[in-house]
Amino acid sequence: MGGGKALSLVFGPAQGYGAIVDKGEQLCKASLVQILALSTFAGCFIGFGALLSLTIGGRILPAVEQYGSGIQTWTYAALFPVNLLFILLSGSILYTGATFTTPAAVIEGRASIWKSTAVICVAWLGNMIGGWGFALFTELCGLNEDEVARYVVKVAVSKTTKGWGVIFLRGIGCNWLVCMAVFLQTLAQDMTGKYVGIFFPISTFVACGFEHYPANAYALPLSVFALAKDEYSAGIKDPPNFGDMLWENLIPCTLGNLFAGVVIMSMGMSFFFGSMKAGQCFKKKEPEASKPEAEANKDAGVPPDTPPPNIDAVKMMETRNESPQWVDAIAGHQGGFARTVSC
Repeated sequence: MGGGKALSLVFGPAQGYGAIVDKGEQLCKASLVQILALSTFAGCFIGFGALLSLTIGGRILPAVEQYGSGIQTWTYAALFPVNLLFILLSGSILYTGATFTTPAAVIEGRASIWKSTAVICVAWLGNMIGGWGFALFTELCGLNEDEVARYVVKVAVSKTTKGWGVIFLRGIGCNWLVCMAVFLQTLAQDMTGKYVGIFFPISTFVACGFEHYPANAYALPLSVFALAKDEYSAGIKDPPNFGDMLWENLIPCTLGNLFAGVVIMSMGMSFFFGSMKAGQCFKKKEPEASKPEAEANKDAGVPPDTPPPNIDAVKMMETRNESPQWVDAIAGHQGGFARTVSC
């Protein structure tokens, strides 16, 4: 049998963080119009996953009556992650992911704080546009009826009656897990591995009841359309309006998601692998030989170490279909490593 070197399907965490930084740099260099379009698409993809969960979860009431509400919660949680697969592998942009990738690029000196802030704000707006748009699309398709409408109204009432502080804290828990999903699927290099990396963190946050701004930007507007119909608002003492949804859920959820993305994930990963701890992933390698030793080697006729080629020269070789002998795309965070891993 051959003794060739095996190819790993999973990169290590340091290389994964390098890809996150590279992705954040790419986003900060993109036009805000493109960011808006990609984040609007992401809001629609969130709608697909949420509608799937609402449709199946709302139609298993007999099982809920027999086995308890846990079966409905798990069904919703198990189906919901499909939307993040659509988003991450299509290059679309979630507000929650942008709070991790672009601040990481800022921390590592690859982007400005102003451009990162602009990307995050535009992604927030685009997710809202996509969520509202897909909620309207769902309503016009006649899919916001019966079990779906009753289930989404139940969800909306729950999300607007927990209190500002609770929703903020749940927003932190949510985006901690969402950013972990982004990070884990970045490490995986095959479709199965990526979905495993996505599935467990996302299904966990949904089943635990944490709060995700992009998902709420679809579910809450959908409940507005449902509550406008007497058959679904009947029996609800004080049905929430859009102002209640904005203040009681979307704003604290947004801030909680932001805290988790910037402080816990961006700063945390930089402390582990980046410049906040001057980790090996970013540390410049010192020459192994001292100057006198190098001079001695020179006198002895030993050729000096060959320096790595300029990365621009490597890219030029690639455009000419030549195979470069050395590309430090992972450890040096150059050459667009993140373009080979969706994040």
